[in-house]
Amino acid sequence: MQVIDWEEYIDSHSSFLTSHSSLALTVGVFDGIHLGHQVLIRKICARTPETVSIIPAVITFKQNPLKIIKAESSFSGDIYTLDQKLCVFKELGVQLTVLIDFSRNFSKISGREFIDLLLGSRPVKLIAVGRNFRCGHNLDTGAGEIQNLAGMRGIETWIAEPVMDGGYPVSSSRIRQALASGQKAEAERLLGRSM
Repeated sequence: MQVIDWEEYIDSHSSFLTSHSSLALTVGVFDGIHLGHQVLIRKICARTPETVSIIPAVITFKQNPLKIIKAESSFSGDIYTLDQKLCVFKELGVQLTVLIDFSRNFSKISGREFIDLLLGSRPVKLIAVGRNFRCGHNLDTGAGEIQNLAGMRGIETWIAEPVMDGGYPVSSSRIRQALASGQKAEAERLLGRSM
């Protein structure tokens, strides 16, 4: 799996893709890479004879954005380190990971600007996001807007419904709560793997 930074991704002169390749991508924090995240990753990694030249790519962060935005208040720590996340991405079949070095300045980018950079600088065939996914300054852009922006470029959008467990959506917050209360078995069930 190749790992590059955001600046290289948006640099139109960077040549990490062959001339015959395009991307199927998903974007998010992916803390823990739980069962819901895995649905998105399986979608971008799905292979058919028509998609052999499509590279499955994950756009994520070097550090959890909550460390910057909510450092003093509500962020209780990461589930996985960056190295652990990269290992799981590779195991799941991701071929390219793009790392964003999140900062206060980056947090001021609107969702539309972010999506324009994400989809405008590279040949993208598919973007997969969760139904509740939001991005941009004050989380101003959701899955519906992303679908519209991608559609204007002829890019397919796949929106995943939440994965449910016990009547509640699987989430990184739920896993953190399980770990904080000593319920390791529940956390592992939501992650789909041992810790």
